[in-house]
Amino acid sequence: MRQSKIRLSYIFIYVLISLMALIMIFPFFWVISCSLRPSDQLLTSPPRLFPSTVSFAAFKHVLTETNIPRFFLNSVIISVTATLLCIIIALPAAYSFARHKYKGKTFFLLVILLCNMVPQASTLVPLYRSLNSLGVLNKHFTISFTHLLCMLPFSIIMLRGFIATIPRSLEEAATIDGCSKLQVLLRVILPISAPGIFATAMYAFMISWEEFMYALTFSTSDLVRTLSVGIQMFSMEYKVDWGSILSSSVLMSLPILILFFFIQDVFIQSATVGAVKE
Repeated sequence: MRQSKIRLSYIFIYVLISLMALIMIFPFFWVISCSLRPSDQLLTSPPRLFPSTVSFAAFKHVLTETNIPRFFLNSVIISVTATLLCIIIALPAAYSFARHKYKGKTFFLLVILLCNMVPQASTLVPLYRSLNSLGVLNKHFTISFTHLLCMLPFSIIMLRGFIATIPRSLEEAATIDGCSKLQVLLRVILPISAPGIFATAMYAFMISWEEFMYALTFSTSDLVRTLSVGIQMFSMEYKVDWGSILSSSVLMSLPILILFFFIQDVFIQSATVGAVKE
């Protein structure tokens, strides 16, 4: 009797998890399904789960007749640059907060946390005036730099929590062997922190890849516009090109999915290498 109750509880849990998975996956399935339909089948009633005829016309249109390939390249350049800048700045800052004791550390951590709560729209005007006076608008690096405001505070907190779990004995041993503070950071903390760095880099890349407001405000040329801004341009005053929006959305999702699967493997491998417990 008891075993049957346990089995029923497991069956209930599996059914519940399966339903939740279907609910989360369905929007992605619907976007892909609609992107593969001819334009005259997008708004049919009643809607169909699967297209009656598969058509790649929308993908062909956005890849050959629009600036989506250029916007895609811009997004890659900006996101990769922003991610590298984020890790370069966040890693030493997180190490300082995790290892050193000094006056005002708690206050600085609180300020960093509060920076993550500042509304993005409130920074647009002062940032635009500053960047315009410097003459650096419409630059890949400029947009990447502004993305740090969205990703850097939480990235520092993420890395600080991971570095805090690393045994201090490893740093002490490296110091006895003659390593300086910088060498300890590069030769000891950096390799062991690989899982945390990969997780933080994935978070930063996703934030930069999907960011819209800064990319829209600080770019007025197709040479630097990102994919998120390019998709918005298909929504015009009197017409919405749903086929182009859906196919571009699928293309925009691909790098995140590919990055997730690659980093998932690296994350698991890194987590099992060099594990030390005190």
